[in-house]
Amino acid sequence: MENAKFWKDYAWINMGSQRKKVMKLLPDKPITAEELRKKINEKSSLSLGLREMSRHLTSFAKQGFTKCLTPNAPYNRLYVITNKGKEIKEQFKKKYFKA
Repeated sequence: MENAKFWKDYAWINMGSQRKKVMKLLPDKPITAEELRKKINEKSSLSLGLREMSRHLTSFAKQGFTKCLTPNAPYNRLYVITNKGKEIKEQFKKKYFKA
């Protein structure tokens, strides 16, 4: 995990307050953009729209943090966090969410 690519990915997440919230609340089970949007809006001061959430999940998939399980679906696509995403999420937990 101690490599330049990991820290470049970590910095990309860290640059956006919305990206950090999305990463923090990404579950290990498959989830739709709408389900995740509701979860984030309930648990934080953010008020994300569905378009914003879809954009975040799509960009996370391009970076390899999530994977779309239903790419041909016209709506309600399912996303799941990847191992790469889990590593980044774990690092954020260590830094920001210490008990």
